[in-house]
Amino acid sequence: MNSFPANSPTWFTKKICEKGGILSFYDYMNIALNDPFNGYYGSGKAKIGQDGDFVTSPSLSDDFAVFLAIQIEEWILQIKNNLNSRKKITVLEFGSGNGCLLSGIINYFLNRKSQIINDISFKIIELNIGMLEIQKKTFKKFLEQDIDIQWISLSDLKDESINGIVIAHEVLDAFCVERIQFKKGVIYQQGVQLNKENQTLEFINLPLTEKIKKFIKEIKNELGVIIPPKDVSEEWTTELNIDNLIWLENLSRKVNNGILLIIDYAIDSKKYYSPKKNNGTILAYKNQRAFSEILNSPGDFDLTCHLCSDLLIYQAKLAGFESIGLVKQGEALLLLGLAQKLFEIQSNFKNDLSQALLTREALLRLVDPICLGDFKWFVFKKSNSKEFSIKSRCINKNI
Repeated sequence: MNSFPANSPTWFTKKICEKGGILSFYDYMNIALNDPFNGYYGSGKAKIGQDGDFVTSPSLSDDFAVFLAIQIEEWILQIKNNLNSRKKITVLEFGSGNGCLLSGIINYFLNRKSQIINDISFKIIELNIGMLEIQKKTFKKFLEQDIDIQWISLSDLKDESINGIVIAHEVLDAFCVERIQFKKGVIYQQGVQLNKENQTLEFINLPLTEKIKKFIKEIKNELGVIIPPKDVSEEWTTELNIDNLIWLENLSRKVNNGILLIIDYAIDSKKYYSPKKNNGTILAYKNQRAFSEILNSPGDFDLTCHLCSDLLIYQAKLAGFESIGLVKQGEALLLLGLAQKLFEIQSNFKNDLSQALLTREALLRLVDPICLGDFKWFVFKKSNSKEFSIKSRCINKNI
C-alpha cells in the first residue's frame, strides 16, 4: 500500500463542520462517494477503464459483455416461454457506471441481428447524477435506433411488475458500510473526526448504536459468527454491510418472475470476520492502485468493500429470493464459452500478433484469480409460479 496524509479538502471540511466535526464512517463514505458536487461518483468524476482509476470486467474486455449476454439471452427466451406472454421482458441494471456493460449487451443483440432485442425493455437505475449524464451520452446512439432504454427509480415501478433479469455488477461493493473496532475489550463504532488544527481527518471510536448491536447479534445467531472472533489483535477492525437487506427487500417487492444476478468481490463469513483480516476489506482506488489510507482526499478516490457471501445469501432469502448458485467468475465465463474464444484468437488475429496478445491478456485477466477471476456470481430467483423453471449455463444448474 502507499501512504498519504489524510488531508481534508475544503469542501469536505465544510461538510463535516456542518455535522459538528464528527461523522460515522457510514456518513463519511456516503459523502465521499455520493455528494452531488464533489463526491467520487455523485459528481461524475469517476474514471473507469484501463486509463482510469480502476478497471471493471466490461471495461477491460468487450467480450465480457458478450459472454454475459449469451446467458441473458438464454434466460430471456426461457422466461418468455415460462410466462407465455407477449409483454416485453425487463433487463434492469443498477448503477450502470459509464454504461459499458449494458452497451455491450445491446451490441451483442444488434450484431446478431436478433429480433429478441425488440422484446426487451432496458431499464437503468442510477442514483448519481454525474454518472447518469455520462450514461446518456453512451446510450444516445441506441436511443436514436429506437432501442427501448429508460432511466427510472425503483419507486417508479409497480410492485411485482418486473418479469425479467436484474443485474447488479460491482454495485453492492460501493454501498456505504459501518465500521467497527475492537479495542481494550470493547467493540466500538468507528467514526471520522476533523482535526481542526491541521485540517486532517482521523478515526475516532464511538459507542455502538442499537442498530449495529442488533446487526452483530443477527450475524451470530444466523451465521454462527462471533464478532469479534477469538484471539483477535488489539484494534481489530471490520465492516458491516448494513444496507444490503434494505436494497434486496425493496427490489424483491418489484420482481414478479425473474432472475437477480449480483457480481462482486465476496468472501465467506469465516474469512470475512477472521482474526487474520484485522483491518477489514475496504480499500481506496486511484490511478489503478489500491490504498489502505481510506480517509485521504475524500471525493478523489473510489472506496470499495467486499461482500460477505454467507450474509448476502441469508439476506436475499429474508427478502424473498431463492439462492440458485454461487460461482467464481472464471468458472462462469468458461461455461459461457471463454475457452473457445481463447482458441479462436490465433485465427481471428493471424495478421495482427500484437492485437492477438492484447486480446488474450484481457481475457485471461477476466479469469485470473489474482485479477478479476475471483469475482463471485450470485444467481437468485424470485417467482410467483411453481412452474417457473430456468436453466443457468453459468452455473450449469437447473433452477
